[in-house]
Amino acid sequence: MLDMDRDVRSVVRAFIATRLAPSAGRAEIADDEDLIDTGVVNSLGIFQLVAFLEERFQIAIGDEEITPENFGTIDGIERLVASRIAARAA
Repeated sequence: MLDMDRDVRSVVRAFIATRLAPSAGRAEIADDEDLIDTGVVNSLGIFQLVAFLEERFQIAIGDEEITPENFGTIDGIERLVASRIAARAA
């Protein structure tokens, strides 16, 4: 599970760094940094991120899961994706 977690985190970090962070003028993002408060992720960014995660990891993310807790940090996104992958495998 640890390797999968690292892989998910790396994929999420790369997407945010290349697709979302530049529009916020950011080059580096810490895993525990608040993406919403810093402006890295806005409402459009959430939409793009959810679409990317669903396609890349073949998971479904419900509207009720789109919360600051789940999408506020790279750590939160990784936990959500890992839980959806685990649920799919069960």
